[in-house]
Amino acid sequence: MELIVFGILLSVTFSAVQGGTPKCCVETTKKFPLEILMKVTKYEVQTSHGVCAIDALVLYARDKRYCATPRLEQFLQFLLKLKAQRGLKHASV
Repeated sequence: MELIVFGILLSVTFSAVQGGTPKCCVETTKKFPLEILMKVTKYEVQTSHGVCAIDALVLYARDKRYCATPRLEQFLQFLLKLKAQRGLKHASV
């Protein structure tokens, strides 16, 4: 009986820990088509100082997730800012 309870507790603990594991980029792409970059709505910075092994930008475009080189961050910031400005101009017209 105690062994069954221990097994259930171990299984629940393993499931909880496994569910909290972050999705890390394991490789990055240097070049992306502009059509994908234009669809990016947000991005996150992944660092190798945490649980992930490499530095990367995690791009979110629609329902997809892409791993990009951190060198794209400045361009992506510019692009997102430009998209926001154009969005505001269209909203006010």
